[in-house]
Amino acid sequence: MNRVEGMMRSLKLSEAERKGVKIIQMGSGKGGGVPEVQAIGKLLSDKPAIADAMENALGPIWCPMKGIDVKDLGENIFLFTFHQASGKKKAVEEGSWTFDKGLLVMEEFDADKALDDYVFNKIPIWVRIFKLPLGMMNRATREKIGDQIGEYVGIVGVENGLAMGQYLRVKVKLVISKPLMRGTMVEVGEGGKVKWCPFEYEFLPDFCFICGIIGHTDRECSIKLKKR
Repeated sequence: MNRVEGMMRSLKLSEAERKGVKIIQMGSGKGGGVPEVQAIGKLLSDKPAIADAMENALGPIWCPMKGIDVKDLGENIFLFTFHQASGKKKAVEEGSWTFDKGLLVMEEFDADKALDDYVFNKIPIWVRIFKLPLGMMNRATREKIGDQIGEYVGIVGVENGLAMGQYLRVKVKLVISKPLMRGTMVEVGEGGKVKWCPFEYEFLPDFCFICGIIGHTDRECSIKLKKR
């Protein structure tokens, strides 16, 4: 398919091909009515998943009262329709989620996107930051370190001021194609003293101990396989 697309780009377009068409988006609800509450997800697994099995497994978690509908779009990509609006928020913003031991990466449904426009490379996850000075356990530190780990998206604790404890907790959107950070160096005070602050990831899905990337284990790592 990529070869065909490359050949098409090198062709000179005819007048009819250049003219194109303009498509007006219609309502995605049945009969063009109220748009359905939807999200799209990809299961990172070598095994094909069954839509009905996903409905049965994930429906009671995301929409315990009314359930969900799941449509198979091919290549382990699925369209999820939620019969409770709160279910979509949980599916997209909470997690991370797994199904049949594979990581399920969820994204907001966008009617203007084609399937190949979705990247499926970020998951929400909570991170604990240890060994911080108590005076640095605040919102500013959460945001700064959160943006270093991934994309800062939320906090737990006191909105303004200090949130003292054994660790500082931050929610981020983590890029799964990049190695996990084990911690960060933090400069403390005006004297320039530097200390190591390790991270702990909550409910971390399978990741590779060789390359540190989420989505496969060390047995499936391409770096390990190259060395054989």
